[in-house]
Amino acid sequence: MPFLPEYSWDFKSKDEIENNTLRVMRNQVVNLKEKSAYYAKKLDKINAQDIKTFDDISRLPFTTKEELCAQTNNFYCSNNIVETCVTSGSTGQPLVVPLTAADLDRLAYNESMSFNSIGINAHDRAQVMVSLDRLFVAGMAYYRGFIALGVNTTRIGVLPFEMQEYYIRLLRPTVLVGVPSYFIKLAENLKNMGKDICTSSVNKLICIGEPLRNEDMSWNATAQKIESLYNAQVFSTYASTETCSSFCDCAYRTGGHSHPELVYTEILDDDGNPVPDGEVGEIVVSTFGMEGMPLLRYRTGDMSFKVPGNCECGRNSMRIGPIIYRKSQLIKIKGTTIYPSTITNIMDSLGCCEDYIIELKGHKADDNHNDIILHVIADKKELNKITQSILNVARVRVSVFLSNKGSIKHLRGEARKAIRFVDNRK
Repeated sequence: MPFLPEYSWDFKSKDEIENNTLRVMRNQVVNLKEKSAYYAKKLDKINAQDIKTFDDISRLPFTTKEELCAQTNNFYCSNNIVETCVTSGSTGQPLVVPLTAADLDRLAYNESMSFNSIGINAHDRAQVMVSLDRLFVAGMAYYRGFIALGVNTTRIGVLPFEMQEYYIRLLRPTVLVGVPSYFIKLAENLKNMGKDICTSSVNKLICIGEPLRNEDMSWNATAQKIESLYNAQVFSTYASTETCSSFCDCAYRTGGHSHPELVYTEILDDDGNPVPDGEVGEIVVSTFGMEGMPLLRYRTGDMSFKVPGNCECGRNSMRIGPIIYRKSQLIKIKGTTIYPSTITNIMDSLGCCEDYIIELKGHKADDNHNDIILHVIADKKELNKITQSILNVARVRVSVFLSNKGSIKHLRGEARKAIRFVDNRK
């Protein structure tokens, strides 16, 4: 699929974006009623032509992940499926996502628009350092997005550190795509081998799967460490397999831009009402242009906020901040509420662990009997510092135990991602 930036709504005026959104939403409702067994029932009493304002959109029904998992086949809108992807299952039951050829083109368009906004072009060389197997949509999306931009791209995947360094020196990439914690491990292990990646050709790192910012939009310890290790700029991107869409930093790095021709995004409170700009709420996404499994007002369970004001890049597309936490991962301990990201930010800033995972044990119905257990691979002398640092910031006492690679791998189970949190409550 050729890269056609003139199709983007990003630089249109806000009025144009709003008018286009309402028009496409009306068409979407017609399409869903016609092709989706699930939405045919859900939207039975709704007339698409009555959608004239955003208040009208807010009266449309939500779609939850529970409904999507329970009735997946009823959401399908096409028989012309050419690719099947599956979510990682890190926050619940894995979900099958069917894609048509046009959906794959939409994936490429989404990522090429994001990469172009960073300043990546056909003069760049990119290495995709994430999984390209196990039904994973992201690696394929990044690869196709680079190709659409005409970028010389290599599908490196996750290799031993010395091999990664060999290909970086051999192919001289300017852009790497990967998981932040992996970037840090790569650089630190190479440093221990006497090899300094700071002098490589890399000038941009696109980071996926883990947050790079604090809630005030400042760079967190992970982002700062990566930039120091690589002498390069980091860019944050958020995506979900179900929506086949991403929100990526532009060159000004002031939040993840949506592509309004592909998604309509809302930030809502627990009652489904919009929250003010800058206030944390749940990301709710309606997809445009999806053929295999389009979604209407899908509650992602991811909590973030709309970045207020206009971006210096001139785009009028909505921007979101970092993922503060996932709704399903909210922890309550004896009346105190804590998010896993609070602990991961502390751990990443301390930088004293080779690896770690947070385990929640107890009973979901009774927060008086919940316990947070932190399994770490670290020097024994660091345990007290970890415990005290979490207590000082989060105001909860966490049980910290020395662990090993095998035990942490067992806790993560078959999850594709190197997850930091597992809920083992009854």
